[in-house]
Amino acid sequence: MLKYKVVEQTARLGKYSGKQVQVAQQVLGGQISFRQLCERLAKDTTVGQADIRAVLYQLADVVSEYMDLGMSVDCGELGKFRPTFGSKQVPVGKEFHAADIKKVRITFVPRTLFKEFQFRANFERVSADAKCKAPKQGGGSPNSENEEEYKPSGHTGL
Repeated sequence: MLKYKVVEQTARLGKYSGKQVQVAQQVLGGQISFRQLCERLAKDTTVGQADIRAVLYQLADVVSEYMDLGMSVDCGELGKFRPTFGSKQVPVGKEFHAADIKKVRITFVPRTLFKEFQFRANFERVSADAKCKAPKQGGGSPNSENEEEYKPSGHTGL
């Protein structure tokens, strides 16, 4: 369930430019720490937490290394990562320099399971003063007082 609150703001572009409008603003349901992710994967598989941590840390290093070489990296059912960038427009006849290239980004292209999330997402409106509640389970955020416990929705796609 994706939660949102409605906030008022001044539109900067489009037909409502300069006028007050209402927009939906996402309210996160919490954050799963790396430790919690590893615990869950260890529980759902026959692989131990230490091995999962080691593989995920190494995955990040290897993906980054290949992207440094300008390559895209296919991570199976997870999806593909690739480096991308934009550039300034330089008139023909003027020399183009590497400094004309804008900020480098990482593009993630999800596979089917993640893409299906877009179609099964549900929405719930919450009060305007709603804040993100981080999970209470071990390894959550340092501000653990007044936090609600995270309860999976029953989807076991991991």
